[in-house]
Amino acid sequence: MSTEVEKPAAKGFWDERTGWKMLKEVMLLEPLPGGARWAAAFGSLLLFTFVVQVVTGILLSMNYAPSEKTAYPSVNYIQNEVPLGAFIRAVHHWGSSAMVILLLVHLVQVFVWGAYKRPREFTWMVGVLLLFCTLGLAFTGYLLPWDQKAYWATKVGLGIASTVPFIGDTLRTLMQGGDQIGNLTLTRFFTLHGFVLPGLIIFLVVVHLYLFRRHGVTPPWWRSESQLKADQEPFWPKQALKDGVLALVFLIGLGCWAFYHPAPLEDQADPGKLYEARPEWYFMFLFQLLSYFKGPMEVVGTFVLPSVFFLILFFWPFLDRILLWEQPHRNPARRPVAIGLLALGTAGLIGLTIFAIAKDTRMREPVQAAEKEPPRETAGPIQLLEVAKLYRTNCQACHGVDGSGNDLRKALPTIPDFASMNWQTVHTELEITHRIMDGKEPLMPAYRDKLTKEQNLGLAIYVRAFAFDFGKPVAVGPGKVPPKQPAKEPTPSHLEAEQLYKNYICMSCHDRDGTGKVVHAAMPKIPDFTKPEWQKEHADDSALAKSIVEGKDKFMPPMKEKPAKEDVDKLVAFVRSFAGGKQIVKEESKEPPTKPPDEPKIDIGPKKPPKEPGASAEEKAAQIRVASVIYREYCVNCHGRDGKGLELKAGMPNIPDFTTRSWQDSRSHPQLNESILNGKGPLMPPFRDRVNDDQVRALLAYVRAFGPERTTAEETAAPSEFEERFRRLQEEWDALQKQVDELSKKPKKP
Repeated sequence: MSTEVEKPAAKGFWDERTGWKMLKEVMLLEPLPGGARWAAAFGSLLLFTFVVQVVTGILLSMNYAPSEKTAYPSVNYIQNEVPLGAFIRAVHHWGSSAMVILLLVHLVQVFVWGAYKRPREFTWMVGVLLLFCTLGLAFTGYLLPWDQKAYWATKVGLGIASTVPFIGDTLRTLMQGGDQIGNLTLTRFFTLHGFVLPGLIIFLVVVHLYLFRRHGVTPPWWRSESQLKADQEPFWPKQALKDGVLALVFLIGLGCWAFYHPAPLEDQADPGKLYEARPEWYFMFLFQLLSYFKGPMEVVGTFVLPSVFFLILFFWPFLDRILLWEQPHRNPARRPVAIGLLALGTAGLIGLTIFAIAKDTRMREPVQAAEKEPPRETAGPIQLLEVAKLYRTNCQACHGVDGSGNDLRKALPTIPDFASMNWQTVHTELEITHRIMDGKEPLMPAYRDKLTKEQNLGLAIYVRAFAFDFGKPVAVGPGKVPPKQPAKEPTPSHLEAEQLYKNYICMSCHDRDGTGKVVHAAMPKIPDFTKPEWQKEHADDSALAKSIVEGKDKFMPPMKEKPAKEDVDKLVAFVRSFAGGKQIVKEESKEPPTKPPDEPKIDIGPKKPPKEPGASAEEKAAQIRVASVIYREYCVNCHGRDGKGLELKAGMPNIPDFTTRSWQDSRSHPQLNESILNGKGPLMPPFRDRVNDDQVRALLAYVRAFGPERTTAEETAAPSEFEERFRRLQEEWDALQKQVDELSKKPKKP
């Protein structure tokens, strides 16, 4: 009998050092109960899609520069200059949509198969986290092209984030890196999109695969254990072949789609130019949902419902067992409640998405978030060049904050004093530019090669600003201020009391009958002149006259132009006449003349394109009359005939001036439509139940007509003083440089 111990088989060189045979068995020879099937390939296809996104993202990042100034040019360079750049960007762009679709399909498949049931609860929960991270990737990728859609869609998204209770404002500030969307916002989103979220997804994928392999593939519910065991086969080669075929078909389909549908790239982001952004299709349902919640209820659509939906989805494996009392079986026919909820939720999401696309839903920032952030104006040359920052970086160390150079004058006695008018008058802007560019050794360095020509020219103009001291009163003699002229006594208007009541805008708040019912909701303390109690409590005519002239509380503004004593006495007597409710101010005819004086000229097109282009003169005149009547009935009391709202500005400091271009440019059509229908703040009442859609449209056009008229040559704002001086100095410098170049040329030999 042999006593020799059997030795293990010798391992090869690579296997001994890497253990690749064991890795092959673990990765490729996993047993599949029931054998290979196409239904099991969707998870692998989803992982393949993520790999495609990572590879194309890396290729794009090689030519992308994440800064406010370089992001858009670099994307434009990728789109138009880099070989295959447009195709790679299109694959990455449309691949994100494909990844969302596959995630949703995979989630529904897992739900129907009951693959979330014990012991696979954590596998499901990690998958839901992967869905959340994928949507985060889509959102953070919005901003990176830095075009109009990128900027405004991100602005709306951050506005929604700010509605999160307690931490909303902090969350938005943290994400955008300050009070406004800018360079820090872009770099933070790039970091999240390119590093943080992909790293988190890779970690979750590893955990997901580990849990998946630990508990095995979920077998079909319609086959018995004996059948599954009899047909069992390893992952390699049949299932690997099915996964590969599906991945190849997907890649070819995505490539063809990307070839014929390039990724969109709109104009460069301009915070001062309003834009009505549309969300991507997978966020459409959310913005359609938001349209059903207004005012204080906005948080329900922005935070409450999405959070509840996500939590239910995340904890569904436990809710399924606890709340629905369903057994561990996975057959959909024996799980009617769960399958019914899935069908209801899926139909709701798809229905909201289709309805939103058909309705062309736009992204709307929550009112509460929009009111916290004033609109940014378009950056002019001085902002684009960051001249103040250039001065701080290159000049302030020697010339000081105020430009006087006093801090270094003892060491540098020849340092100029920019605040001196004598220095300013003897140095032209060309001379200053020359000194900045070429310097003056040994103390003044040359900046010709350190800064661009535009930056040097901007600094030359910036130096001029130190000679002016704004805000101080003009003196008359040393240390004296011009004395105030004595006010002239106002002359009586000789108008009737009722006309005074109308002209001094009393009727706008106190109504035709003196009750003040219309604005009572916004001004609860507004008096009712018809009540004997109020008349008795305010029996002192002198005190009532003082309130009329000087105002009272924040809602009763003082008279803009002090009326004569006779007119005030008439108003006091007229207020007394309301006692008992018998006095009513006569209402003017609501039908204005064909061409009412002092009213804006408006041209309202039809709601739907007519069969023949253009509306008739009669139709336009009718629409103008409609808008005029509505404005006179509902708006003129507060906003005035001229749209400036000056009469109530003291009591309502936030009342807008429709005539200013800044206000007109800061409000989009949907925002104005929203304000008219649902009101805004405590003072602007809703008119949803008083006007129809056509009337709102007419009123919106009427309000727009108050704005400054734009001609074709005035599409852009008039150049500022800085812009004009910058342009002039640039022309002078270029002309001088051209002369220098001509003189420096060597004369030709005869």
